[in-house]
Amino acid sequence: MFLLKSKYPEYYSYQGRKISKKISISKKNLVNKFYNQISLDREIIRNHESANISKKISLPTNFNKINIEIGFGNGEFLLKNAISYPDELFIGIEVYLNGIAKVLATILNLKLKNIILSNLNCFYFLNAMPIKSVDKIFIINPDPWIKKRHNKRRLMSFKIIQLLRSIIKSKHSIYMTTDSKNYLEDTRDLLDEYRENFGEYNVGIMSKNDKLYGISKYQRKAIEKGEKIYLLTF
Repeated sequence: MFLLKSKYPEYYSYQGRKISKKISISKKNLVNKFYNQISLDREIIRNHESANISKKISLPTNFNKINIEIGFGNGEFLLKNAISYPDELFIGIEVYLNGIAKVLATILNLKLKNIILSNLNCFYFLNAMPIKSVDKIFIINPDPWIKKRHNKRRLMSFKIIQLLRSIIKSKHSIYMTTDSKNYLEDTRDLLDEYRENFGEYNVGIMSKNDKLYGISKYQRKAIEKGEKIYLLTF
């Protein structure tokens, strides 16, 4: 992966930080040795750099469902799902290298065969997915980038929502949770503005009985502070 990042930096460019803390030598060696075996990054870049720029990636056909989690953090939710549903494929996209390395180590230790990882800017990955190929998409407490000057760094934008809607099989199968009311309202405003493009959406406050409640470290931190966790589906 590090060779790809060095040769094709455009595909691995993101707004904000790329490393939450310095990655250790052992983790870097792990990524160098095994990452490309469970990643489609090379195929996506190759297609984009060639005359097949519009060609979609080839996904495994031996799974009942295909799911994507964008920004999986330390991989807690991603790994739990992959272990619980071995007949489904789980694609995890994450910018932080330590998260990639941690999940990769668990995949190897547990010999999981139903996870694909990507460190690409998610725009390139989503753009390479076949139309109406994904059953569920999860975006669990994305970084809200609260300061107004940082709003452009937010994941939820017109072009990303447009891509999400194009690859999902059915409506209301895209799930975004957040503890930021500001981020929630701004996303709702975006969906309202382009309602003809994106369709209807549902929004609510989650309780401890909801399946997506308390499933990540950042969610639990917000809950401990007494914050509400919102769920937006579209």
